[in-house]
Amino acid sequence: MKILVPIDPSSSSHIAVTKAAAMAKLDGSQMTLLAVAETFEDMESLFGAEATERMKERAAKALDAAKALAADAKPKTMLKTGVSPENIICDAAEKGGFDLIVMGTRSKKGKTGLRLGSVASKVVAQAHCSVMVVR
Repeated sequence: MKILVPIDPSSSSHIAVTKAAAMAKLDGSQMTLLAVAETFEDMESLFGAEATERMKERAAKALDAAKALAADAKPKTMLKTGVSPENIICDAAEKGGFDLIVMGTRSKKGKTGLRLGSVASKVVAQAHCSVMVVR
């Protein structure tokens, strides 16, 4: 089985990485960590390429931390840049032939609002494969 784990600097990503690494070790699955450096067109017009570079640095740092966390599963890594993280995740999963996406959620509304973050909910709705959302 091929497992894709989208990551960001949040603690929910660390939970997803830990869960996916345990699954990969258990059955010998191939695990790939994906960091998305989100770009914002309006930030580019204000700050130039510096905004994108800072987002790439942040994503690379999160990717390094996740790789260290999942070292026993020997994960592959990918770093992509774009405007829509959910589309990038779904495209990577489909083009890479992944069987499962394991991801955390950063819902910001707490118990009274959305229980699933917007990126996670869009990936669940759009992905060609199964999606496991962990907390």
